[in-house]
Formats: sequence, C-alpha cells, structure tokens
Amino acid sequence: MPLVLVEGAVIECSHGGTCRLTGPGSQQLTVTGQAVLLTGAEAGFTFGNAATPVPGMIKPCTAVVPASGAPKPCLTLPTVPVGVTVKLAVGDQSVLLATANGLTVSGTGPGSTWKISDPGQQTLEAV
Repeated sequence: MPLVLVEGAVIECSHGGTCRLTGPGSQQLTVTGQAVLLTGAEAGFTFGNAATPVPGMIKPCTAVVPASGAPKPCLTLPTVPVGVTVKLAVGDQSVLLATANGLTVSGTGPGSTWKISDPGQQTLEAV
C-alpha cells in the first residue's frame, strides 16, 4: 500500500523542480503531528524558478518558453490526480497518496507532469 502524504511532502515536476507542499492539510487526521494532505492540495500549485522562488522550493523548475528562452515554471492543472485514497477520507475528501501524479502546463507547453518524490512520512499507508 502507498504512503499517505502529509504537509512537507515533496512534489516534483518533469523539469526537475521540487517543492515542499505546505498544505492546507487536515488537522482532523495527522501522522506524527503532521496534517495529512487532501485532494486539492496539489491543484494550481506553481513550481518556482531561479527568478521567482516560491515558499517551500527546494530546486527550481527549469522550464522555458522555447521561442524566447524566458523562464516559465510548471503549474499543476486543477484536475483530480491519480493516486488518491478510495477507502480513507477526511470529511468527504480523499487523501493524497505517495503514488499521486498529474499534468502541468509550463513554458514548454502542455504535456508536462508532476509526481511525489517524498510523502513526508513513513508510518501510515492506505488504499
């Protein structure tokens, strides 16, 4: 079973940008004191770049607009991602799992992706 994501989990874009997801998490369910991340925490997330860092940025996204070479970091699309719980919910929302992934748009155009590179905890698994 995949691990549940908590605040501090690391999301990565296909251009190598990595950031810590800072929430909002649910205080109704925590793992080792960290709030679990619900579906939607990843929606509309912008990866930073060297010129425009974002909170939680570990490594900048390197996407650029091909015609101009101007930096334009990835932005996650607001769709239900792959990798959410089917049995565990907080209220009526599913919880994000370490297998979560989805699409982004960036300077290179559509078709870029994001995935989880670190769930932020190693204790709770779910389906």
